[in-house]
Amino acid sequence: RRFASEDPRGFLKDVEGGAILDEIQRVPELPSYLQSLVDADPTPGRFILTGSQQFELMSQVSQSLAGRTAVLRLLPFTLAESARLSPPEDLPATLLRGFYPRIHDRKLDPTQALADYFTTYVERDLRQLAAVHDLQRFGRFARLCAGRVGQILNLSSLGNDAGVSHATARAWIDLLQTSYIVHLLPPWFTNTGKRLIKSPKL
Repeated sequence: RRFASEDPRGFLKDVEGGAILDEIQRVPELPSYLQSLVDADPTPGRFILTGSQQFELMSQVSQSLAGRTAVLRLLPFTLAESARLSPPEDLPATLLRGFYPRIHDRKLDPTQALADYFTTYVERDLRQLAAVHDLQRFGRFARLCAGRVGQILNLSSLGNDAGVSHATARAWIDLLQTSYIVHLLPPWFTNTGKRLIKSPKL
């Protein structure tokens, strides 16, 4: 990391043939130096950039490597994938366990593992990168979202119950959606205009 920060050109000269650069958001200046290498040799897949703090990572990549990247989002397991590691359970147990790979691979207690995930990833990243200052209220907001799964999204009601404004509720939903904690299911209508203006399900 220090070599990449202090001498980006020298660091990249050693990996001109290609490399997997993990947690690249820790060296924010590197993508701009990658740009010239990619422009000189646009072979697809030569550099694979990964990072756990996707807000920061996407900001750096979009600024320096716009039009030169393919973005792959690694979502949790599907039901079929999780069945390869853990025997199928009834629906309530399956929903409780969830689909994060680490829970299945390490046979972790899902309640503890998901609580740890929320604390270390969501609270840390959102506080640092998205300026969520009231973590207690944000935690209540996230739990209220969990209680409304499958319902039509009503930001006014959600904001009122969490004690935040409609604008804050919308901003927090956007953050949770960007970090793949929630998914908004658009309504389906034959009329395309209705699909765009009607409220989605949470």
